[in-house]
Amino acid sequence: MRRTSALQKCVRKQGIMTCMALSLTAAACSGRIHEVSQTDDGKIPISIRVVEIDQVPFGAATRASDVGDVCKRITYAIYQGTGEKPDKIQRDQLKTDASFGTLNISLEEGDYTLVVIAHNGDGNPTMTVPAKVTFNNKSAGKVTDTFAYCAPLSVRKDMAPVDVQLERAVAKLELKLSDSSIPEQVSRFLFEVTGVSQSYNVFTGWGLNSSKVSESFNVMPVDSVYEMYMFPREGYSTMNVTVSAQDSLGQEYKKITVSSVPVTKNKITRCTGEMFRKQILDAAVSVSIGDEWEGVHSQLF
Repeated sequence: MRRTSALQKCVRKQGIMTCMALSLTAAACSGRIHEVSQTDDGKIPISIRVVEIDQVPFGAATRASDVGDVCKRITYAIYQGTGEKPDKIQRDQLKTDASFGTLNISLEEGDYTLVVIAHNGDGNPTMTVPAKVTFNNKSAGKVTDTFAYCAPLSVRKDMAPVDVQLERAVAKLELKLSDSSIPEQVSRFLFEVTGVSQSYNVFTGWGLNSSKVSESFNVMPVDSVYEMYMFPREGYSTMNVTVSAQDSLGQEYKKITVSSVPVTKNKITRCTGEMFRKQILDAAVSVSIGDEWEGVHSQLF
């Protein structure tokens, strides 16, 4: 894909940036977050613009103005140096901001790593280092539809605007219960998915170590679709999905587990079946092409 080459370039550049880091001042090596004022003398003004989101169709309007149709938050992180806590400049934008999708900032001349994360979470992700973007903290909450960008950033005088092309980083799980009714005792469902991750490595474009991704839902009307997002891991193509039906006190009414469910970045996995009338059966998996995502895995249970 188009962004794969950019990510690989970013990885190759890390060796060069490590050498540059040796010449940084002691303050840069201290591990603190270094916030830079946009009005400081001697800094170079640059503009970073989100101009495209892969795998999301747009209308006739300019792509940059359509970012708000897909995401409600954008985080820009600019790193210099290496180690557990490199110097970082972070700017966060909300969809309601007039400048949403464009960041104007002044930086000292030099070489950096630029990471841009666009998502729909209720808070900003933890981004202490670019190799680990995490959404399972209290402020950021669950993983949502998430798009990412990573590339070296060389700041020089009279440089052109930096155009950012985001790539979807997640897979999506949709579960639809085909039961004709849901028992009155059931008030919520708890989804637990294993084999995927809540953290993302922008250098590799994949989720980190396997973790349990959990999310609870209040019972919705019959035929409703429950959905959640996760980061697939490189080399792993399946996940295990457990759904617990619970009463108002959190007591389990019934639990089902569907094993070896396909999961692919930028694809939707749709699971459909009855939970309350029959046992889980093995099912064949078919793939069809969707409009907004790269494809769809359809699985019956």
